[in-house]
Amino acid sequence: MLERWIVKHWIALSVGCLLMAAAVRITYAQRGYAAIGGEWAIIPIVFLIEWFIKTRRREARRKCRNTRA
Repeated sequence: MLERWIVKHWIALSVGCLLMAAAVRITYAQRGYAAIGGEWAIIPIVFLIEWFIKTRRREARRKCRNTRA
């Protein structure tokens, strides 16, 4: 089940991990110490963006189907 979820969301997961890793390095360089801040919210934000895009696509497809009939 987890494998299926990872395969389904691999793009968002990969992008989120890469962005978060970069943000953690940048904030560590700025602060000089490790801490948990807003940079850890990047992964959930990427998943929200993915959900938003998929929802908009579904709505657009429904509208296209309705206008063809």
